[in-house]
Amino acid sequence: MEAPSPQYILTRAAYLLVTLVVGLIGYKIVRKHQREAAIIAELQTITSDSAFFQQFYAEDARKSLVRAIGLIAEAASLDVAPADAINRGLGIKPRFFADETRHEEPPVRERIIRSCLRDNYVNFTKLGFKPDFYTLDAMRKGQLPPIPSGPQSGRTPVICYIISPAISPGMDKVIANLEIRPPAADEEVAGDIQIANAKQLARDLTEARIIEDHACEKILEALSQKPAAK
Repeated sequence: MEAPSPQYILTRAAYLLVTLVVGLIGYKIVRKHQREAAIIAELQTITSDSAFFQQFYAEDARKSLVRAIGLIAEAASLDVAPADAINRGLGIKPRFFADETRHEEPPVRERIIRSCLRDNYVNFTKLGFKPDFYTLDAMRKGQLPPIPSGPQSGRTPVICYIISPAISPGMDKVIANLEIRPPAADEEVAGDIQIANAKQLARDLTEARIIEDHACEKILEALSQKPAAK
């Protein structure tokens, strides 16, 4: 039996190498899509009405916010834009044609959720966080890791209330009422912009029927009379 020629051996080796590379690329693509799907599924759970506006415990609300921002950051590392991740988490399908775009006002609950997640993700990036393994691993557990760089490096951010539970009991269990801020921000006196944001959130929650009209009036009156509580 004649031995295979060197050319034949090289050709077969090249074929096997190409097959292996294509297989690895395909595997990575499949794994990426699987992880994307898992991220969106988790976001859908967190952004459901029963989760986003009605947590049983304040600590669960805080952990859910941190997990949601971690999921959005991980999605960004997989080339899914934060806005797209939020929309898909809300069950909004992307529109591919210009005539599909309509200038309709989104439902108020959807608007509240999108604003909360978008603003907190922006704060997350402003604090210098990156979607590295250490950061994402901590956030999957509902924990904010220490700030990685900058003047407050090594310190842990705080989660503050937009509307203080001292004004409206139960607001500490509403994810939409939480905001990631730099360390010691919970000790600062609220400024005009923060008070205006709190008033707008109260109006939005009332329009969404999360709180009653009399609760909104109580919040607005308290915010108008004194600085927002810590």
